[in-house]
Amino acid sequence: MNQNTQATEQLVHAGKWLNFKLLFYKIKEKQKVWEYTEKPQGYRGGVRVIPIVKYMNKSNSIIIVANFRPPIRKYCLEFPGGLIDKEGTQLENGIRELKEETGYTATLSQCHHNQIITKVDPWKSNEYCYNFIVDIDGDSELNQHQQQNLDFDENIKVYELSMGKNLVDELLQLQKEKDYEISGQVWYFALGQQFTNI
Repeated sequence: MNQNTQATEQLVHAGKWLNFKLLFYKIKEKQKVWEYTEKPQGYRGGVRVIPIVKYMNKSNSIIIVANFRPPIRKYCLEFPGGLIDKEGTQLENGIRELKEETGYTATLSQCHHNQIITKVDPWKSNEYCYNFIVDIDGDSELNQHQQQNLDFDENIKVYELSMGKNLVDELLQLQKEKDYEISGQVWYFALGQQFTNI
């Protein structure tokens, strides 16, 4: 199927955060039906932040959050992030989410904002996400006493883990000790660290 393929859709359920739809289309003259979710009107995308903590006298580290996810009834190891608000740029939203979820402060000058848009789960959703790598000054007074500012329904734990080849082992240890799940984004990032000289 391409963009020129004739298709019709049917709204099955309209929710606060997601709509559930059926897509009717043809491939090779055969009628197909696809179930998928779609963000409601006004959706501006999500933002994901990969926060690297840099120190003068010790190795860099990375911030990973354990976010409780009701669909899996468990915490999941993820990068900080969230939905983009109407106010502010994608980058400003990313810095805000980082501060709220972890208590760490990054500034606009410390962000590597290659605004690569990735599809979150394209086989069942139209969701997309802006991705940023941000540097955090680990020696700054701003980052010595981190304090989260979570919404009432958020349940997030913060971990500062090793950058480099040890990241995989530390994630697996957390998974085993805490019975966490690991998000695909974090796992593939960690695997990538196995092939670097960091």
